[in-house]
Amino acid sequence: MSFGQFIALASFILSAGVIGVTYWVGVAQETVEVCNPFLVGCTDITHTGLAGYAGFIFRGGLVSGCVFILVWWHCMRVWLQPSVQTKASRINLNLMTFFGMLAAVGLIVGTAVLAPTEDQVLWFPHVRGANTFFQGMLLALSFNYYLIWHGRKNGLLDVPTFKIKSILFVLIWIVLIGFVANSIGEQMKRGTKIAEWWATLFICLYFFSSYWDWKKIKLQLAES
Repeated sequence: MSFGQFIALASFILSAGVIGVTYWVGVAQETVEVCNPFLVGCTDITHTGLAGYAGFIFRGGLVSGCVFILVWWHCMRVWLQPSVQTKASRINLNLMTFFGMLAAVGLIVGTAVLAPTEDQVLWFPHVRGANTFFQGMLLALSFNYYLIWHGRKNGLLDVPTFKIKSILFVLIWIVLIGFVANSIGEQMKRGTKIAEWWATLFICLYFFSSYWDWKKIKLQLAES
């Protein structure tokens, strides 16, 4: 396993995996309703990770996951760099990196201010942080997909998961634009809750898809 593959795998496990474990623990402790949130939207992700042990797992795990997501965006930049040969592409690469890392930082802030009870949660920074994550991620993935498409089209980039990324990219756009991007808050409608779960899953799968693209990304010490 290369360094890039490790980052892709860790980003997925410490995001989607942590959310899954959080929900399971919440159900076991009866702090969340038993249902399929992807279909019925009985709870949103935030309230799944508030009370009990689930809250500690959610806050600690997701903040750790965001650190790996920051590294994921750096790996993506390194992987795309050889295919970036024009000024416009370099601007797109910089914008991709900026919005991707901004999204991760926003999620760190939004997660760090959570607490065991709703009354203790700092809702304003949480909502702003969550919105920053989804909106920043939408922009970052848009620049990312364009650079991948352009590099592959010009024969400068080998992308084994291009079809999978294309499907995920379209799904992310549909879900985020239609339901989530401007609707995350302390109280959410059932449809928005469902969309939040799906959008988060699709984004996590997009991170994980790079596992098959990054076989050659290795961690090396610079020679002096």
